[in-house]
Amino acid sequence: MTQQIVYHEIVYRSSDYDQTIRLRHEVLRAPWGKSIAEDDLSGEIDDFIYGAFDGARLVGMATLQNYRESLMRLRYMAVNSAYRGMGIGTHIARVLEEKARDDGKAGIFLTARMSVVPFYEKLGYCISGEPFVPAHIAIEHVGMTLLF
Repeated sequence: MTQQIVYHEIVYRSSDYDQTIRLRHEVLRAPWGKSIAEDDLSGEIDDFIYGAFDGARLVGMATLQNYRESLMRLRYMAVNSAYRGMGIGTHIARVLEEKARDDGKAGIFLTARMSVVPFYEKLGYCISGEPFVPAHIAIEHVGMTLLF
């Protein structure tokens, strides 16, 4: 039974962080025969990592990293498929946007799979650039930006 979803920052290399590895693998890599172990996550020590929890279980997360002088970058947005459509991704995105504003940034950049572009457009993000296929996974992506 689903409890009330609780949100909080996730500390790098904590047990909650370990859950982000599993969730990212399940949502973002395994369906395409890839492994999150192929990603270099060592830089996340400096990132803001934020998650949604159903009890002790991580059900959604994303990271926010410094990208350019005026922008942050949203990365690794992942929500467990059983929890989609509940506003978890939207809540996480809005918290990361507030964090970027508080840090004096002018906006957020991200790369999105084409299948989730409508989600980000509903949040106010605009496509910036042409679609591309990144080296790490053969799925078309596009850059998107939200300026404050």
